[in-house]
Amino acid sequence: MTRPDFSDLPEALPELTFDLQKDLESPVSSGVRAYLDHYLLPVAEDTPGVQRALGRVSLVGYDILVHYWRPPEPKGTLIIVHGYFDHSGLYGQVVRFGLAHGLTVLAYDQPGHGLSSGERLAIDDFDRYADVLAALLRRAEPVLSGPRYTLGQSMGGAVLLNHLWRYGSEPTGRIALCAPLVLPRAWGLSKWLHTLLRHWVKRVPRAFSDSSHDPDFNEFLARHDGLQDAYVSVQWVGAMRAWDQRFRGLRPREDELLVVQGTRDGTVDWRYNLMQIRRKLPNVRVEMIEGARHQLVNESEPYRARVFAAVERFFFG
Repeated sequence: MTRPDFSDLPEALPELTFDLQKDLESPVSSGVRAYLDHYLLPVAEDTPGVQRALGRVSLVGYDILVHYWRPPEPKGTLIIVHGYFDHSGLYGQVVRFGLAHGLTVLAYDQPGHGLSSGERLAIDDFDRYADVLAALLRRAEPVLSGPRYTLGQSMGGAVLLNHLWRYGSEPTGRIALCAPLVLPRAWGLSKWLHTLLRHWVKRVPRAFSDSSHDPDFNEFLARHDGLQDAYVSVQWVGAMRAWDQRFRGLRPREDELLVVQGTRDGTVDWRYNLMQIRRKLPNVRVEMIEGARHQLVNESEPYRARVFAAVERFFFG
């Protein structure tokens, strides 16, 4: 397997209108098909009757890559919010979960990630992520039917928490957070380094580590995903630091959310994160997955089955 270059794909994609007839008129180009096949995303042959659209949407100063899949008689909508370094192409397992439950699925690349515009992996304030999500949900309203369910992985959890306090729970419905980020593991050292380096460098090298028990996924991420980046943005670290401080100062809410967390997560400081989330959301449900690593939606099958079972119970039980 090679590491393909999809950087030119956004220029060839249509502007989505969220009018099913118009969005589906665009033919599937060889570049789009190569992208869908490389990331094993559902295509027409996999999901008979499901309408699929892929394109660009201009939101809050960014050109955002957006997918949606819509079954013939949708029972609701699943919104996917990915994590740092990630992009929507890595969430095929979640897309299939949503389609299996008869849901319209909406996924997108966050600013600076995947095939969306913006400085790579950088953001000046986590509010930007929440503003993009809010604007996307307003724009996509014509194709989002029924009750809403939202799943956020890692930084996607931080985005959803930010969005919840700023925009309320109605746009996102029931929320499941998988390994949510408040602060990363070993933050004490990272905080010291950020204080030291923030005025001198814009980025620092990223170290790849096994974030799943699935060796094929780890190999794909490190060697075959052309949309991965090799650096961490120092500006992003500062924005995360500010978000943690802001989050600790928020008033508690009574919303009932789900947090799914693995006990062998080496990416986020999950003990600290759970403590802070419980303080702000006293009605939160927590499902611990013994031995699971950080990439819960891309874990090996035994762990992933437990993750999706927990999400299924919370969404539909």
